[in-house]
Parts: sequence; structure tokens; C-alpha cells
Amino acid sequence: MSKFDEHGTRMVALYESREELEALFNDAFMKKYTHYNSFEEYTFSTAVFIKWDVDFVVGDRFAFDKSVQGKTKFKTWDEMYQTALRENGN
Repeated sequence: MSKFDEHGTRMVALYESREELEALFNDAFMKKYTHYNSFEEYTFSTAVFIKWDVDFVVGDRFAFDKSVQGKTKFKTWDEMYQTALRENGN
């Protein structure tokens, strides 16, 4: 889950494994909301370097936001993440 503290920290922590993120951002979601056919394709295409292949991803919130801008229908990572949660019934 995306975590921000009440002070608007720049850091984002993702607690899902890569497999969970791929299930959350399934191919249908990616085709509907992004320029990519899969989450894997998206992670390889981002100009922002995010180490996706670790158990616990922590990154700069602005880097995550830049990774979705212009490549998806969302303005922020959190907006994309929350939409995926809703569409997956979470």
C-alpha cells in the first residue's frame, strides 16, 4: 500500500510484492489506463529509475509521480494505485 505521513513526506513505501503489484495492475487495467499492455512493460519503460524487483520498494514520491505522468491517465502514483485498488474490489 502506498504510505504518506501527515507531513507530506516525499517517500513512498510499497508493501506488495512484485507479484501482488502485477495482479493489482493487471493487463486489463494497464491497457485501459496506460500506454502499456502490462505492468512489466510499464516498469521497464519508465525513465524514472525505481528498483521494482525487491521485496520492499521505497522511493521518492515525486519519482513515482513522474513515472505515471504522460504514460498513464493519472497525475500521481497514488491516484493510479487507489484506482487499481477500487477496481480490484479492495
